[in-house]
Amino acid sequence: MIEASGCIFLSLDTGKILLQQRGSKVKHPNTWGFFGGKSEGNERPSETLYREIYEELGTLPNILKVIPLNKFTSPNKKFEYHSFVCIVQKEFIPILNEESNGYAWVKIGHYPSPLHPGANIQLRDNEFNKKVKLIYKTHKEVAIP
Repeated sequence: MIEASGCIFLSLDTGKILLQQRGSKVKHPNTWGFFGGKSEGNERPSETLYREIYEELGTLPNILKVIPLNKFTSPNKKFEYHSFVCIVQKEFIPILNEESNGYAWVKIGHYPSPLHPGANIQLRDNEFNKKVKLIYKTHKEVAIP
């Protein structure tokens, strides 16, 4: 089975999420989606997530909390994708590697196009967006000024 993990960053300051525009030389080039990628060896989903964030951003932003959001399993059970919300206090400017062409901080429900096929399934799902909005509402109350 192929496993992968990815995330959206959620800024407590603005309520916006960070999406990645995929690079020109990766699968589904120039589409918008989550930061993340495939697991290596026996990594747990959270280990994959942190490694991928570091690889794609060159650093780990100051993540206040990581919340598991969804697990997608393909119908043939050969692919599993773990999505997370990484809560940050403020929007930041990512330092992107060659896997990315750009980034955007966007309002929940207002997404650029074209979306990566997997991100499209999640980001266009009303329950997914409700969860992200609920996470924002419950965590902005404890935000650091």
